[in-house]
This record gives sequence, C-alpha cells and structure tokens, in this order.
Amino acid sequence: MTIRRANVEGIRVDAGTRREFLDRILELAGEDRTSRVLFANVHMVARALDDPGLRETLEEADLVCPDGMPLVRLLNWSGARTQRCEGMAAFPLLLGLAESAGLPVAFYGSTEAVHGAMLDRIRREHPALRIAHAQAPPFGPSLSVAFEQDLRTLSGSGARLVFVALGCPRQEMWMRAAHGIPGCLLGVGNAFEVHAGFRRRAPLWARALCLEWTFRLAAEPRRLGSRYLGTNLRFLRALPPWILRRR
Repeated sequence: MTIRRANVEGIRVDAGTRREFLDRILELAGEDRTSRVLFANVHMVARALDDPGLRETLEEADLVCPDGMPLVRLLNWSGARTQRCEGMAAFPLLLGLAESAGLPVAFYGSTEAVHGAMLDRIRREHPALRIAHAQAPPFGPSLSVAFEQDLRTLSGSGARLVFVALGCPRQEMWMRAAHGIPGCLLGVGNAFEVHAGFRRRAPLWARALCLEWTFRLAAEPRRLGSRYLGTNLRFLRALPPWILRRR
C-alpha cells in the first residue's frame, strides 16, 4: 500500500498504513522546507465543509492522516483502504523515532503546566531526544501577537519536527500561515495534555467502535457539548443516504 489522496465528502483525507504515514513524516522532516501534517477527524471535516479556509488548508497540506475511526470506516467503505493514524498515538511514536534518528523536536502550544509534566515524562522515556524548543503562547482567538518572533525562534532552534497543539482550527490556520521553518509542522491537538497525564484517552474498545467522542463528551460536557452537537450533525447531514443505511 502507498499513500494516496482520498476524500470524505469532498474534504481531502489521505489513505495509507500507519507505518507509511510515519515514514512520510520522517521524510518531510529531512527536507529543507516548511511542510505541514494534519490529523483529520470528524470535527475537522465538518468544519471544513463550511469553512473555505480550512478546506484549502487541508488541500495544501503535505499529508492529511485519518485521525478518527469514522473517517477510516468511510474511506475503507469507499475503497480507499487505510489505517488510522491519530495524532495522540503518533505523537509518542514520533518522539521515539526522532530520538533514534537524531532529529531535534520542538513543542508549541498548550500551557506551561502541561509542558512541565510532559517534558518531565519525555526526558525520562527519551533521554537522548534533542529538545530544541518548547513554548506555550498566550491563549486567544487569533494568532499570537508575537507570531513573527515565534517563527524566527522556531526556525533558529533547528527543530525538524515541530508539534503544534493549539486546537482545531486555530492550529491548522497557524500552520498554514507559518513559513520559513525548515522542518515538519504537525497539528496534534490534545496530544500534549494526554501525554502529560492531564487528560485520559478513551479505552481501546470505545475507539474501535467509533465512540471516542462519547468518552470525551462525558469528561467535558460543558466545553464539548455544543461542538459535538453542531459538527457531528453537520457531518451526518453531508453523508450520502446509502452510507447511513449500510450495516
């Protein structure tokens, strides 16, 4: 199997094996240019249906990995055979691969508290990993006021893998606007919080049954309730009737 461009309701999501996705990320990290890797789930696809900017960001990315099991199922039903490659699982795997390959990494996003716990764990588990930079920029609806300075810092750090955790779609918009960093930018969402132990992932059985969103909703109903109600319904409305009837 080789990575190929596919789509879910016209929104670009790539198909391949997890190993192929990880290998491609390492290839991108070795190129002397700014590359971008997105991890698409139902929330991102549903937003892209109504957001031309996000849709274009997905089209322009170097790689769009299928993060959510519903997308994996839909791609497989359509004949675009794929495996899941979610950001939260790819994150620790890529840390190990970067350590083995001697690739410097950087972390951008989340909070100082999360960084502290996450970096403590990473240094214990990956003592030879080269951590070039770690930064928790101010929260807000727009790009950091120090955006250009942040780009210069990241560019000068020598990082070849830059993990960006600003939440969807802010991190995708940030990555699209970021230029001049000779490395691979990866939008990993909640991966920092999960790796730091601030949040728990759904059990394996829930992930396999496409129910990870229910686990997250139960954990954070106030924050995620309206989001899931809106984006999940928007996604379902966009599906063709034959998929909804399929058992």
